Amino acid sequence: MRSNLDYEAEYIEGFVENIIYRNEDNGYTVFNVVYKGEEITCVGVFSYINAGEFITANGGFVKHPSYDMQFSIKSYEFKAPDDTKSVRRYLASGAIKGIGEKTKKLFEKMGVYTVGDILLHFPRNYIQYPHPVPIDEMTAEHMQTEDKLAIVARIERTPVTRSGRHMQVTLLVIGSPGHQIQLIWYRMPYIRNTLTHGKYFVFYGNVHIKDGKFVMEQPVVYTPEAYQEIENCFLPVYTLTSGITNNLMIKTMRQALDAEELLTDFLPGEIRTRRKLCEYNYAVKQIHFPDTMERLIEARKRLVFDEFFLFILGMQYQKEKRTRQENRFVMEHPEFVEDLIQKLPYELTGAQRRALHDVTENMQGPYAMQRLIQGDVGSGKTILAFLAMAWCAQNGYQSAIMAPTEVLAQQHYETFQKLCEQFGLHFPVIFLTGSMTAKQKRSAYERLELYENALIVGTHALIQEKVQYNNLGLVITDEQHRFGVKQREALTTMGNPPNVLVMSATPIPRTLAIIIYGDLDISVIDELPAQRLPIKNCVVDTSYRPKAYSFMEKQIRQGRQVYVICPMVEESEGMDGEDWLDCAS
Repeated sequence: MRSNLDYEAEYIEGFVENIIYRNEDNGYTVFNVVYKGEEITCVGVFSYINAGEFITANGGFVKHPSYDMQFSIKSYEFKAPDDTKSVRRYLASGAIKGIGEKTKKLFEKMGVYTVGDILLHFPRNYIQYPHPVPIDEMTAEHMQTEDKLAIVARIERTPVTRSGRHMQVTLLVIGSPGHQIQLIWYRMPYIRNTLTHGKYFVFYGNVHIKDGKFVMEQPVVYTPEAYQEIENCFLPVYTLTSGITNNLMIKTMRQALDAEELLTDFLPGEIRTRRKLCEYNYAVKQIHFPDTMERLIEARKRLVFDEFFLFILGMQYQKEKRTRQENRFVMEHPEFVEDLIQKLPYELTGAQRRALHDVTENMQGPYAMQRLIQGDVGSGKTILAFLAMAWCAQNGYQSAIMAPTEVLAQQHYETFQKLCEQFGLHFPVIFLTGSMTAKQKRSAYERLELYENALIVGTHALIQEKVQYNNLGLVITDEQHRFGVKQREALTTMGNPPNVLVMSATPIPRTLAIIIYGDLDISVIDELPAQRLPIKNCVVDTSYRPKAYSFMEKQIRQGRQVYVICPMVEESEGMDGEDWLDCAS
């Protein structure tokens, strides 16, 4: 039994922490609310409810065998919390003193709208104030450092203020001969009132040589007692916008951190213990105002863990959400693919076989495929794409492969036509790119609507609004990193969710690929065809080009292949360099 709660209470308020159970038919819901620092199990009937909502509810506590005491809700309201310490409070609502509408708008420029946003606006750096050194102990070596120094000195002279054409300059020399430093303040004549003759002060700033003298410009002035309070402390330095000073940010941050309850730690204690991670609110406080370097490192470790964990969790959520999409395309006769493989003039590598097995298994599965095939140039990804598309056509479905350039799309188109001819397949291969004439495009659109089993090859033109597919069962994007997320997804939203295969030659370590493409299953082609010889590299300058062309011509006459990589695929106004058309001419 919770001793600090009044079980006679008929009212509670707090944030909904998590939904334990919900019946979608009648709205009956069991969930937890944090009230007066306690987690209370609540029950009630709701048309909707989400974790993170702030609820005020009337009802009463009742005994329950599973949840000890639970609060049975009779009436409720979702609204903004009244607690001025709530991290969800907006800055100009009185949650932080001294922030009005004008300052609020400046904070919003930095993406800071609520107290919670302030807490998550982490420092970009820290200032650690060094131990102050008496002026007479300073040496030339000390003063030539790039680090800021703290110098203790007694005021022996009266500061002098001079008026120039544009500003007033206040000068003060401290130290004895051989250890003197000239202090300079611009537009600060009032500093003379602070620097009392005969008293000690700590001057903090950078020392440099100017006109043959050691000079400290715009030093910050502290009494020895005030400096002792900040000595060896870490002063946070924040990313700012014009109108917001670092001092204002620190003042605002300290107010936000004064709240007894800041943010709920979503990590269970058992996981924190196993991973040796500190508690979340402790980490937030220490990242802003660390007591020691060790605690700063400890706080950063926890926050970095959270950042990666939440990113991977989000990717996994996307993956699970997508894999729940029902596969509406019944794929039969997998032996058709094996028959095509037997007709190839070469054998597939083991890695190709494994990747193809992954693809065919997914396409026959209950959920739509979401798979990445990663393999080096020449590893044999294109033949796998063709086999998958041909199998789609055999089952009466359309398939499309989208390439990032017209050159690559043209290459795929010609390859697929030759393979269909080689295998005796009478599947229509349709080509569609942006550079085609209006007449050619109309013809392609008509064929798309006419043939349900077409193999479609193209560029971004495949995702234009005018394109109407007829039972699109497989979408392949080649060199997928060249497309934006929305471009890749555009093809998948045309009709029933199709099977999706993306291909990339970019070498990414598997562990990193799992993180970046967490929403995709991954197949890796890590073998090259057996007949491939080791690659030899030779670097020469442009003067060697005639000899290189002669060598290439000789190789071609011997029946071998040559390819030339140009700086650009197509001419660009913003870049200099040969495109493939210039080079070919």
